[in-house]
Amino acid sequence: MKKLKEPTDANYTASSFHNVTIYTTPNKLIELCEIYDIEYFENNTGEDKCNFDFEFYVPSEDLFFTVYDWKENEPLHLDTTYEFHIGTRDLLASIKAKEILEEQIGNLNTTINR
Repeated sequence: MKKLKEPTDANYTASSFHNVTIYTTPNKLIELCEIYDIEYFENNTGEDKCNFDFEFYVPSEDLFFTVYDWKENEPLHLDTTYEFHIGTRDLLASIKAKEILEEQIGNLNTTINR
């Protein structure tokens, strides 16, 4: 399994949305951040374009990516599934980031169901 880390200035790269999304709950993304000791942005008021913004780095892939909700216009329910955008340097990186997130979230589900 690929290890997630908090990005640093050294591995941060500009990212943009390439029409790749993932459906998950805010709590699952928060749990990933807690497991890997990664800080995230939360302003769950519905007043901004996004309520949550997560930044991840995968050292083995040299892959920086962001995950964020987009224009929900209301506070998110933490255990409700939403569409989150994935931002990366290009389309292939977005697809890879989605695969890594799906694996990580799947492992959370396995651990919870034991």
